[in-house]
Amino acid sequence: MAVREALLGILTLGPAYGLQLHAELGARAPHRARTNVGQVYGTLDRLSTAGLVAHQGLTGDGLPLYALTDSGIAEATSWLDGSSLTALPEWVDVQDVVLISSSVSGLHATSLLSKLDVLLEQNDMSTSQTTTQSPAQHLNEQANQRYREAVSSWLADVQAAVIQPQPGYAIGRPKRGRPAKS
Repeated sequence: MAVREALLGILTLGPAYGLQLHAELGARAPHRARTNVGQVYGTLDRLSTAGLVAHQGLTGDGLPLYALTDSGIAEATSWLDGSSLTALPEWVDVQDVVLISSSVSGLHATSLLSKLDVLLEQNDMSTSQTTTQSPAQHLNEQANQRYREAVSSWLADVQAAVIQPQPGYAIGRPKRGRPAKS
């Protein structure tokens, strides 16, 4: 995962233009706040080529709007609700899907958290109990266990938080141009 699925998830809110999607990505997934605007536009081009998004008119000042196609809706939904997950993702991917899903749909987020809990349980049960491990294998297994514990703890924090999905895009229009140097 990366920006691709996050943009699809955000586009479930409706058509948007590239800079708007960039701002929404940074707001909804703060760990992605430094995503390059060019990466967003490149990803939108690839999503368009793949038939997952399509141009849907222009804003009042001529910016192209992107919207999900039927295939894009299906892919976004399966990512947002976790049904496309077959294994516990890496940390940044867990953050992406949980933060984006919980910001756009409470129903998808609930399904996602349940799916992640199942994956954590499966991962715990499949932990190797081999007695003849090299030191590196043992340390790797310990690292994986600590990771599962960290994800489990964070998911408990997420479930305890009262998450209110933001039903639409931010009201303010993102500024265009280069940010001021500080």
